[in-house]
Amino acid sequence: MRSRLERYQEFLEQQYRSGFKKYDEYDISGISDDLVKQMRDGRFTRIVFSGMGCSAIVSDVIRVFFNSIRSDLEVHVFNDYDFEYLIPRSVIEDDRTLIILSSYSGHSSEPIRAFHALRPMHDRVLLLTSGGRLGELGEENGVSIARWTLSKPDREYPLFHVGQYFSILVDMFLQFGLLDADHGPEVRALADTLATDFTPVLRELAADAAARSENANIIMLGSPKWHESLLKLAKMHFNEIAMVPATRNYFHEFCHSEVATLTNPEQRHSILIFSDPEEDDYTRAKRKNLVSLLTAPIPQNANVTVTEIELDQPTFMRQYFTALEFIQYLTLDLGRAREVTSRNLISEAAGNPWYHGNTIVAENMH
Repeated sequence: MRSRLERYQEFLEQQYRSGFKKYDEYDISGISDDLVKQMRDGRFTRIVFSGMGCSAIVSDVIRVFFNSIRSDLEVHVFNDYDFEYLIPRSVIEDDRTLIILSSYSGHSSEPIRAFHALRPMHDRVLLLTSGGRLGELGEENGVSIARWTLSKPDREYPLFHVGQYFSILVDMFLQFGLLDADHGPEVRALADTLATDFTPVLRELAADAAARSENANIIMLGSPKWHESLLKLAKMHFNEIAMVPATRNYFHEFCHSEVATLTNPEQRHSILIFSDPEEDDYTRAKRKNLVSLLTAPIPQNANVTVTEIELDQPTFMRQYFTALEFIQYLTLDLGRAREVTSRNLISEAAGNPWYHGNTIVAENMH
């Protein structure tokens, strides 16, 4: 099997942008007529997503997207199966809540456990998967299933395809009446608008940030708008592809606590600050102050670098996916600098051999 960095570069150069146009690679024939009718009739006032890893990330992106278009539909996300500590029981038990259990492989244990725990609500549960054990359980119990049918998926790293997942869900939710307007044209146009939004200046900034992040502790900062969706996904790219540690925090919370660790660090630290025009004057002034503190020409800042990424594109989608392209190229450059060979720790630690390199190689031989 080709190395992950080879596949990652090919994905960035040939598939990332084109994926936005592959919005129809899904199958909803496994969804009951009754659940479709309930969705189209406007029964549901909120959606609760549950999933792990990349299967949860696209849920976070959808949640922020719904906020950005001022949708009346609430979206919640929890990444576990012990939901009583993560989502109010009143939300789960409300018959106006649509529950979506998301697992691309269908073999992750946590969504399967959530499936069993939510048995009393199965009439308003929708499984989002490519198959696997979760798909089998849905068929055995008569629970609705929407299936991913990606034509060129990277089996080991589904996080490559978040842009396409997003495009699919925007189209799927329109079919269900969960979106009031068709945002598909804007999603599909990203294949072209990114060509101008992701400028040579941003590519150079990504390369520069990667160089300054080598052997450094990467700290990402942003507002709540970006923390749960963009920074969470960025952390996964750094962890899984570049295989370097990274942390993320809310900008204001960082300034009230963690910033103290940068007093005079022995280890290198690379601070990535994401901002956008919607920030208020207080936040902008505070960010300017923080940058000045951490870039002042004093000995204590010798091991601290700061990169500011201004997301000034005209819409949320263009901001988000331009930023993601920036992160992906930064990740590629950083991964090349280290060339660490995977130990398949994710599949082994998560107990999901479906993603394991040996499983994929063995299946490809048949």
